[in-house]
Formats: sequence, C-alpha cells, structure tokens
Amino acid sequence: MNNNLNTKLDEKLHLLNTPQNIVEVTKAEAGELGAFEEDALSEQDAWEAVEVDTDGE
Repeated sequence: MNNNLNTKLDEKLHLLNTPQNIVEVTKAEAGELGAFEEDALSEQDAWEAVEVDTDGE
C-alpha cells in the first residue's frame, strides 16, 4: 500500500468516528478495511445445518 493511500485512509477513519459524517471510500480503501471478506456458508454447509425430522413426529 502506498503512503498516500495510507494517509488518506487514516483521515477517513478519523472522520468515520465522528457522528453525522458520511465518508466515501474507494474500492482499494474498502479492501484495506476488510469490507470484501467473504464469510458466507457454502451450499453444502447450509444443507448440513438444516434440521430435518425424519421420524414423522
């Protein structure tokens, strides 16, 4: 990450901690903040998490 991006991101993070501020970030800045981290379940994990009553009760 270049120094200029780091400085701008630090400034934006400071503004984000101030109430009533709207701060736009670039895709690169959002990536640095972890905004695009994928943590969704796979389809297989979702099916395995479903409880199905097969006893007919």
